[in-house]
Amino acid sequence: MTKEEFSTLCQSHRLTQVEPTRFAGEERGYPIALTWAGKKSISMSIPASKDAQKLYSGALKTELAERTGKALSAAWGDGYLTIYINTVKIADPYCQGVTAALDILRNIGLTVPDRCQVCGGSGCDAAIPRGAAYTPVHRSCLVSAVAGAKSKAEDSLRSGSYITGIIGAVLGMLVGIIPSTLTIIFANKIYVLLFAIIPFCIYSGYNLLRGKKNYAALVLSIVLSIVGVYALNYISFIYSFMDTLGEYYSLTFKETLTILPALIGSGELFVEITKSSDFIYCLIFVAAGIFLTWGRISRTAASDIKGMDKLSASAIPYGANMADDYIPDMSDYSQNGDFH
Repeated sequence: MTKEEFSTLCQSHRLTQVEPTRFAGEERGYPIALTWAGKKSISMSIPASKDAQKLYSGALKTELAERTGKALSAAWGDGYLTIYINTVKIADPYCQGVTAALDILRNIGLTVPDRCQVCGGSGCDAAIPRGAAYTPVHRSCLVSAVAGAKSKAEDSLRSGSYITGIIGAVLGMLVGIIPSTLTIIFANKIYVLLFAIIPFCIYSGYNLLRGKKNYAALVLSIVLSIVGVYALNYISFIYSFMDTLGEYYSLTFKETLTILPALIGSGELFVEITKSSDFIYCLIFVAAGIFLTWGRISRTAASDIKGMDKLSASAIPYGANMADDYIPDMSDYSQNGDFH
């Protein structure tokens, strides 16, 4: 099935295009999201909890195998269920794939509760994306939630402070380097994996002390992460230096402290640390930490507002009645009939 054929198929069943190769809508009382997965396959996702996975995964696997052979298969995700439909093995991907799968789900008892994700009430009239699937909501609840989130983001821009944000970021950096400092002192080692938590601690400190929610948080997270790497390498050197002088030259702690300022202030130590392999390894893991937390530290009030607008625009109509009176005729989808 080509992209064009997939698009035509979805439009013919009154589904709404939400992405270039993704459509969403309601079928058999289920909120569904259909995705083109190549010429040989399409996928259908519905919301499903972990409890549903425990209750129905075995029965679903058995039913799909018995009734569709290898034409349909299931995969559970975090909060959703995806049915993969092999478009080569069936003649009609929608009737023999989508509706057949939904009838099997209803037959084993797996339905989508008509419960709004915002207020928990019934009678939903819209659905919004959540992970790979679409989940029911009240449109009025969605409008209210979006307005509240946008107001909070706008307030962050107005009331946030660079001064308190910087203080929070510095404090966050200090908290982030504490684990590595302890390993240097008590184990005489640097565990580079611990460096990955530094960017997250910096951003958390900035956010906790209500820094302005713009790209300052991102810049500070990167700059102070590098500062933290230098600080830890300095700490490691100083600790080893003092230990060595005390052991081999019998210098007291006070005598050692008088030597350090001149050594550190010369700039030679800075150059040596920058050229060291330990410093490079630490930077690599800090970069990994920045990558892993990028979605959080790169968020700004503007991006939050844009995200809320996108969420609101992505809502699709969803019927208030869940078609409880629908009784499927499973004989239409037996292996001896349409599937081959």
